[in-house]
Amino acid sequence: MYKYFLFFFFLIQYSYSQNYRIMYDFSYKLDSLKQNSDNIEMVLDVQKDYSKFYYKKLIKLDSLLKNGGVISYTFPIQQVLKRKIGSFKNENFVNLEDKYYNYISLDEINWKILSQTKFSNNYKLQKAETIWGGRKWIAWFSPEIPVSEGPYKFRGLPGLIFEVKDSKDNFNYKLTSINKILSKYDTSNIVESNLGVNPISITLQQYQKLLIDNYNNPFSEYYTMKEGTWGLTIFDKHISNLEGLKSIKKDYQLQIINNYNPIELDKAVKYKVD
Repeated sequence: MYKYFLFFFFLIQYSYSQNYRIMYDFSYKLDSLKQNSDNIEMVLDVQKDYSKFYYKKLIKLDSLLKNGGVISYTFPIQQVLKRKIGSFKNENFVNLEDKYYNYISLDEINWKILSQTKFSNNYKLQKAETIWGGRKWIAWFSPEIPVSEGPYKFRGLPGLIFEVKDSKDNFNYKLTSINKILSKYDTSNIVESNLGVNPISITLQQYQKLLIDNYNNPFSEYYTMKEGTWGLTIFDKHISNLEGLKSIKKDYQLQIINNYNPIELDKAVKYKVD
């Protein structure tokens, strides 16, 4: 038993000395009442000291930025993270109203490992479950790849997470590829900054307040500008004065409510409907 433990320990150490790039297909529902899901490709970079989770599209945009392009990108759903290997302490990167923020959260997950197994792409997977973030989650992990990481904040199993979904099928991550890479990928433009825009450090509570303020007072930056010096198009309407902003306020708030389906229900903000 002791020899087996030592072997497993050194295998983990060896695995974590490698740099992995793992791709996931992420399907999600912004509106929990709708049947159809949206899909986006996500990247999990596992390095010696850190793991980073972000949108695959950001790699292409990073290349364009390095070649002199001027680019901005609004996250379809907040999914950019960085954490130390072996830790449940996450650095969350979020964007809101063209600004980039980061905050720290401690997201410990207690898994129940079950006996069920299945095969996927020649890997034997084992089932695990947890109640976390106000939802029930089902995961499938592979002990054959002793990397205790996975998509988003899901980690802590004795093997790489291949699949994880919530019981109501709002969110579903599926591994599509795993590759060893020779060197660490520089994410300074796409994780630690948003295509050159550095983050503003805040707390989770401050982020929640920003969401509420944006809901209660949308377009607030335009109210201090002189009419005739600005304009925006929203809901297929061109708005260039304060009366126009007031006329679309309720539609904008309704859009926020209809598209607010947070992964972590225990951290959700409560929007008031007039």
